[in-house]
Amino acid sequence: MSKKYEFVDHTADVEFVAYGLSNEEVLTNSVLALLDTIADIKKLEKFKEKGSTFEVVERSREIRDLLWFTLQDVLSVSDAEGLYGYSVKSLHLGISRGEYSIKLVVRAKKKNPKFSKLDVKGVSKFDMAIAEEKGLFMAKAVLDV
Repeated sequence: MSKKYEFVDHTADVEFVAYGLSNEEVLTNSVLALLDTIADIKKLEKFKEKGSTFEVVERSREIRDLLWFTLQDVLSVSDAEGLYGYSVKSLHLGISRGEYSIKLVVRAKKKNPKFSKLDVKGVSKFDMAIAEEKGLFMAKAVLDV
């Protein structure tokens, strides 16, 4: 799939729609949209500084809630650790006994103001969605800036 995500007009915040051919791919692309809102991920990938990784692990009965928990956790860990995430190293999605689980590893580098874009304060649950239609998965989220 060529288009991973796109930003759509929003009155005050940042809204994105992410795409994928599976729940795993749409969740990965949702995380990338969040990271690309916070920092210039293309420049970070090329930056010579040695990077690190951080992990997010979540569970939820609803895929929509799992999306929200995952984005919130990525944002929280990035802020707490002083990191800019720039790519998803791995994402494992499982379902057992009616509950989704996710284990996500994000590649990151130390925050550097020259890569900054916007200060994201949180992820809104309002109007958040994740769905599949005719083999295409889509997720929509609004980031509070």
